[in-house]
Amino acid sequence: MNEIFSIFNPDWWMDENNNALQMGDAILFLIFLLPIAYLFIYSLASLRKYKNPYPHANIQHRFLVVFTVLRDGKEVISSINTFLDTQNYPREKYDIAVAATQLPEEDLITLLQMPVNIVVPDKESCTKVYAIQQVMERYSPHEYDMVVIFNSDNRVVPNALDLFNNAYYSGCDSIQAHRMAENLNTSIAVLTAASEEINNHIFRQGQVTLGFSSALIGSGMAFDFAMFHEIAPTLKGSDFSKAMEVALLEQNIYTEYLEEIVCYSKKKDNAYGYNEERQRWIASQYSSTFLALKRLPLAFLQGRWDYCNKLVQWIMPSRLLLIGLTVLIAIGMTFLDWTLCFKWYILLLAIGVTFLMAMPEGEIARHFRKAVWAMPILIFSSIFSHIGRFFGKKKKKITSISNHENSD
Repeated sequence: MNEIFSIFNPDWWMDENNNALQMGDAILFLIFLLPIAYLFIYSLASLRKYKNPYPHANIQHRFLVVFTVLRDGKEVISSINTFLDTQNYPREKYDIAVAATQLPEEDLITLLQMPVNIVVPDKESCTKVYAIQQVMERYSPHEYDMVVIFNSDNRVVPNALDLFNNAYYSGCDSIQAHRMAENLNTSIAVLTAASEEINNHIFRQGQVTLGFSSALIGSGMAFDFAMFHEIAPTLKGSDFSKAMEVALLEQNIYTEYLEEIVCYSKKKDNAYGYNEERQRWIASQYSSTFLALKRLPLAFLQGRWDYCNKLVQWIMPSRLLLIGLTVLIAIGMTFLDWTLCFKWYILLLAIGVTFLMAMPEGEIARHFRKAVWAMPILIFSSIFSHIGRFFGKKKKKITSISNHENSD
């Protein structure tokens, strides 16, 4: 135990008796300690009992509800019908628009017969950001009060628009709903559902409890319409959530999290779908990490703490990668020098406690106990995905150089 605290003593770092292994171990430990401590603090904060602070609004604002869809027309048709059948908000107070990318002709014909506005992007292959920009171009800045964005598979609680309306009436210009998995049919689906709920507690509920903006998640989001109409054309990249977070925080706009607005989504239920989704996430993660490292010093000097907090989140490694590497280092230190390994096992215990605090009670937790056997597969899949991403990019660069030389 003394070994753990000794590395926080400046004199320890000046001790000539420390060998390279001890110094490297200490540096690695501090690097891993920082993100784990961050997760622990916000996980602890998320335990505070949630209570909606917004009273009933005296005005019913007008909403534009946007569904984004890529190829799967039948899914979005089902989601829209469910939304129309279940929402208890006055029908004349909201309209529905569909950003329809690469839909089959038969699905487009079905949508044309429904009470929705269809926007087909002028690019056959486009990002979600571009599709939403195309939708917003069809409307004037003050045509609605709020815009709500859903994915094609989303289903929400019947009072969703009511709750968005109450928060907006009280001054919230950016709101994230509580996205939750709808399907728990396989171990992969259960683990990804549990991961999303842990995210909800740490990066949403825990954040707003301590006064910081909630993280956006890509769907189940509501924004002031005029504000979003102005911001939308400026968004860049393929990751809508991160592009929007940057735009909001650069203007010091706070994002609220409303836990009771449950937005159900379908999770990938097989290893292939999970890995495909993982590769897209990793690509986004690398670009956002470099952006965060570039912008964090200036944001810190300007005292923009909400923005700094967000940039720190982007720099942090994924939880699966964090767990996997901590396990590997703990095992490695056990064989290299067993006196150095104890603090790593304590760190692993801290990770376990952190995620247990953030794990919600209920159906997902019950299924998680049965699906936990698949976690090592996902952990090492995450590690190899990062390795594959690195060497894949390197290989691509080499191929590109070779092609260029051959063309000369």
